[in-house]
Amino acid sequence: MTTRRDRALGLIERLHRVEIEARAVELNALRDRMTELERRSAETAEALARDGHIVSIESAPYVGAYIRDARAQIGALDRARSDLEPQAAKLEDAMRESFREMKTVATVAARARLRATRDRVAREAAETDEMVLLRWGREG
Repeated sequence: MTTRRDRALGLIERLHRVEIEARAVELNALRDRMTELERRSAETAEALARDGHIVSIESAPYVGAYIRDARAQIGALDRARSDLEPQAAKLEDAMRESFREMKTVATVAARARLRATRDRVAREAAETDEMVLLRWGREG
């Protein structure tokens, strides 16, 4: 019975670990996407700072349109990144909760193993005492 319980607790702990690892992979992919969006936004802002000025009178209408488009693109990239933040926070919370549950299961399993070890040691001590008493009774 104890070994069944130990195996069940070990299985539950492994399942939590697999769940945490899967969420970690998903969170890393999400953070990579957020980093990519931030990088693209920064690149667009740099290009706007570099190219967003009027060189000649003929380029004035084009530069205005470029500046509006670049700002719109930066805004869209920043909004897309901001939209991913709640997902990342939700995944982090789920990972924390799974980790807490995994540690609880691990603690329960460790206590069960300790209790089983103590019971085994007590049984062995009782058997040894009984053998000593039987031997003492035969000699006495």
